[in-house]
Amino acid sequence: MAHPTDATAPAAGMVNILSVIRRYRLRDFPKRITHDDLHHVGIPFIDVDRTMHALRLLDLIDSADGPTERFQKIQDCESEEDYKEVLQQLLKDVYEYVFEMVPDVTKASEMKMRSVFREYEPPEERDRMISLFTALCAEAGLLDDAPGLIAPILSNSSRNRQVMQQFQKSES
Repeated sequence: MAHPTDATAPAAGMVNILSVIRRYRLRDFPKRITHDDLHHVGIPFIDVDRTMHALRLLDLIDSADGPTERFQKIQDCESEEDYKEVLQQLLKDVYEYVFEMVPDVTKASEMKMRSVFREYEPPEERDRMISLFTALCAEAGLLDDAPGLIAPILSNSSRNRQVMQQFQKSES
């Protein structure tokens, strides 16, 4: 059984991470992701560092803040099914230890998830780690729902409405 390599799991807010992933998928992000870019899409300044750190731990951005090959695969997905498959593989790679301990996340109790994430530091961030993991599993189609998950997670600015409309047209 593999133990977490660095005993750190992403602990950013699920809304922030899903917002970045979804916007990047819609090609609504620059080639390099900066703190200002994250704030521009609605992530509060106080959460930007935590979000950047989580994106690195998820292997979505590299040390130079550029998108990784894995993030590019998410953007290149042409269908919802492809998107979910790529996201599932990302989760199985990044959360290898969790999936070894809980092979079927649909059957995992809250107590079991807390037990598995006990391996990760810092302890005060474990609730965020579990919430993010659960939200990512729901986004990838591994769970039907995640507590507190909101769909489309884009603010109500005119630019966001325009991007969402464009996305909805391309999906139909």
